[in-house]
Amino acid sequence: MATTLPATTFAQPSETIDLGDVSSLLRRRAGTIGIFVVGATIFAVIHVLLATPQFTAHGAMYLGDAGATQQPPNNANNLNFLSDFASQSDVNTQIELITAGALVQHAVLETGLNAQVTPANTPPMTYWRWRFLNGGRIDAFAPGPGTLQALYATTPGEYRLVLGKDGNYTLSTRGNFFTSPRLVLHGVLGKPASGNGVQMLVEGALPNFTPVAGNEYDLDITSPAALAESLLTGPLSVTAGGSVMQPTKIAFLQLRWHNPYQAQAFVNQMMQDYIATQLSWKTESASTTENFVTGQLAKVSAALGQADRKLASYQSQTGIVDVPQNAQSMITQLAQYETQRTTLQLQQEALQQLDNEIQHSDGPLNPNPYLISQVNDTVLASLTNNLSEAETKLNQLRVQFTSNAVEVQMQNAQVQRMEESIRTIVHNDLQAATKNLAGLNAIINRLQGEIKRMPAESLRVISLKRSTDVLGQLYVLLMEKEEQARVSKAATIINTRVVTPANTPLFVTSPKAVINVVFGALAGLVVGAGLVFGQRAMSGRYETEEQVRSAVRLPVYGTVPRQLKSDPGPNALGQEQRSSFSESFRLLRRSIYRNTTAGKTMVILIISASKDDGKTTVAVNLAKSLADDGKNVVLMDGDLHLSRLHELLKLKSTVGLTDCLETSADLPIQDCPEENFKVLASGSAPLHGKQHFNEKTLAPVFANLSGKFDYVIVDSPPLPTVSDGMIFGSFADLILTVVSVSHTPKRTLNIHNELVETLDRPHGIIINEVEGRVMGEGDAYFMTETTRGGKIAGWLKRS
Repeated sequence: MATTLPATTFAQPSETIDLGDVSSLLRRRAGTIGIFVVGATIFAVIHVLLATPQFTAHGAMYLGDAGATQQPPNNANNLNFLSDFASQSDVNTQIELITAGALVQHAVLETGLNAQVTPANTPPMTYWRWRFLNGGRIDAFAPGPGTLQALYATTPGEYRLVLGKDGNYTLSTRGNFFTSPRLVLHGVLGKPASGNGVQMLVEGALPNFTPVAGNEYDLDITSPAALAESLLTGPLSVTAGGSVMQPTKIAFLQLRWHNPYQAQAFVNQMMQDYIATQLSWKTESASTTENFVTGQLAKVSAALGQADRKLASYQSQTGIVDVPQNAQSMITQLAQYETQRTTLQLQQEALQQLDNEIQHSDGPLNPNPYLISQVNDTVLASLTNNLSEAETKLNQLRVQFTSNAVEVQMQNAQVQRMEESIRTIVHNDLQAATKNLAGLNAIINRLQGEIKRMPAESLRVISLKRSTDVLGQLYVLLMEKEEQARVSKAATIINTRVVTPANTPLFVTSPKAVINVVFGALAGLVVGAGLVFGQRAMSGRYETEEQVRSAVRLPVYGTVPRQLKSDPGPNALGQEQRSSFSESFRLLRRSIYRNTTAGKTMVILIISASKDDGKTTVAVNLAKSLADDGKNVVLMDGDLHLSRLHELLKLKSTVGLTDCLETSADLPIQDCPEENFKVLASGSAPLHGKQHFNEKTLAPVFANLSGKFDYVIVDSPPLPTVSDGMIFGSFADLILTVVSVSHTPKRTLNIHNELVETLDRPHGIIINEVEGRVMGEGDAYFMTETTRGGKIAGWLKRS
């Protein structure tokens, strides 16, 4: 019975992406993808409706002091030392100062951003509530005559505020299922209140607030530190205009918040607080000096008054009005030395502070400008100004080049040389001042010793007069220093200004309803398609015809297109049907003819690797195709365990193969209704232990059929699920394995082919449910002939 295999070439694995294959997969799994798209779209709609509307307030500041450099003093007395307070920080440093946590936290407390006050039991303002119940109006968030606000609240918690008479109120914790309400404090609107660790200032949001006794409010307080930190991670942003390489001095502030009016107030407060803080920093040194000098001036004034009173009293008692000329000269000289010593002590103190700052400086050297002005060293002041300019240039070079660049290294070396020079000058000046002060103390001690050797009365007058003279000169000196500090504070000017104050946002920032819904649909599409392709990549089944041809090294006898769900009923076998489905079996019939030996009966075993691969459909339609071509064909139902042919073909009798094997009776071959091929059913008699089912008992059956028919088509049960196929295969002239796209497991098919190879029979495959030639897609070509015949083709469903 051996035959020759058809000249069918093996398909080589493709290394390119088949767009048709991809399109086919997407079309086949369109339902799955559609479920993800619809589900994601519904989720996006729900998310939008339940989201809290967000608004963004914008403001802009001019950072006038960013990148400024120091200027040297203009006179020896350093009265114009205000120029030394110019900031050395660049734009990025200024922005970091604006977004400092303490500054943001202070603005949060000042505006009450962390304390939300709403009428009791008011539901949260969601997007659908704002859009549909409030018409999407911004004034729905505007504070009304009955709106309260809580400022400087630091204790987190959920509270209930109840108004009483005359602006009084009580604050209690809100109870729940586990805890009862607890009174926290009593307070008065517009006045700070504290109690039980809670402190705040509750007042009307508008000046015309009218308290109504009995009104209740819900107060939700968030930790200001935690809120400030969360704002800096997203809702609050401060950026510079221009580019990264060349930023402008304009800082743009924006806050995204659920209340547009609170967002506006917060941005404006942030800008004002930064300007106030920067002014405070610039006048800090002068303020410290002024406070110190003012205190010393008060002490000297009191001491001077007391000294004058003592001198006048002693002169009236002794009658000594004046002292000798030489004594007066010594007193005057001593007073001058005392004044010089005080000035030198101030200079030494300034140098000592500078030296301490330099010794404990971890980063770049940045001497205090006010202390530099008090040293009275023009060289040091000029060198400090040059250092500021060199550091600014070094920062610019670091932005443009890496740290290994020659320009950066040269500039860095220059900065280090200047810093070392400043350290040396400060150290030398401090030593010189200490030495001069020691010498001046020696002179003063000598003069004081000479004065002590004078007569007692004159000495007393001299002592009192010296005290008054010294205190008088000290008083004048301290008055000059105090005036310098006051002028410094009054004349300090910062260039930072509010360019654009924040206005009330008029449009919602998020959620973007249309964008979110479209994005949700696209996300569902991407996820659905990704899962489909991922399932295909990880699937243990063959997903396309190309995969089957590449993996299975057997000749392909034919391909059968996938049938649409809208095809006619499963029992209709048209006699004159013309479609892509019927054409596929005509092509399969041609492949079989090429392997048929003239004058001999050909036994064809139709088998599959797993259940529901469509082998029964292929067997029935192959038998019909051969019979339509005038061949004498019998279809044997070899599935003795799960027969489907009886109901599928509506056979009149169930007597079949098992009955023949049990009783050794003649083969009960019957006609197929409405078709011109014969059928040998599986039979109704059970095979006890299969003692009658083997090669020996089947040999007479196939010998009988070979003498009567041209083709014997055997519909075998799946292998390796059932071993019967191995018995039928020993009688087959050709074994055709049906491989179903998207259904046949790869591993099972490999085992199946290994078992079939042991039979040493011609073996090929039929690829079922092929995409791209789907039943119905090519039927328009045959529509005219089908209509003319007066019949509509119906096809067997996969069985």
